[in-house]
Amino acid sequence: MEDRTEQPVRVPAQFEAYYRAEYGAVVALIRVLTGNRWVAEDLAQEAFLRAHRDWDQVGRMESPEGWVRRVAMNLSHSRFRRLRSEAAVRLRMSAGSPRLETLEPAADAFWDEVRRLPRRQAQAIALRYLEDLPVADIAVAMATAEGTVRALLHQGRRRLERQLIAKGLIES
Repeated sequence: MEDRTEQPVRVPAQFEAYYRAEYGAVVALIRVLTGNRWVAEDLAQEAFLRAHRDWDQVGRMESPEGWVRRVAMNLSHSRFRRLRSEAAVRLRMSAGSPRLETLEPAADAFWDEVRRLPRRQAQAIALRYLEDLPVADIAVAMATAEGTVRALLHQGRRRLERQLIAKGLIES
């Protein structure tokens, strides 16, 4: 009979330090993008699992922090697309039914409005104002040019201002 005891997973010290330093920030970023702490933790864990799996490559990157944020944001966007498709199917299947599921209300009106922005604008705004990242680091996290980040931030701030004024959350 073969011994099938599981061997503990070896975690490189460099990855463990990286995980401890970045996990909370990635969860916070995804939380403001999704509005849900549990989803944010799940997606952050998935992103870090992928980083661990490919640590030989990710650990040598110029910005492993940007890589894990990009993966987490992509996972968040994929989840959003999947939920939107599922909601459309449920709506078609329950035409006329009053039992439609609703999303839980956002606790923070500001981040609720950020989530209404186009995806890339919301990501740039969250990275800038939640994590206080400079444009260069946002560009790395979003895999885009610094000029594009500046444009996304400018467009996102203008649109967010209009949304907040329209809702009476700020004055013009």
